[in-house]
Amino acid sequence: MQFRMVHNNINVLDLEKSIAFYKEALGLEIVRNKTAADGSFRIAFLGDGVSGHYLELTWLKEKTEPYD
Repeated sequence: MQFRMVHNNINVLDLEKSIAFYKEALGLEIVRNKTAADGSFRIAFLGDGVSGHYLELTWLKEKTEPYD
């Protein structure tokens, strides 16, 4: 059996700023978005279009302080 990493998750305070960073730094593009019906979270899946690996950026409405 071969182990394959499908995606990693990073929680962020500013989703748009984070998307721009990963686009500029690594050339990643948005593959898929998800927004909770109540607006409590937003998720952006970013990919390179080659590897099949996704970077999941998660923004949580209730989180206002920086992550440790």
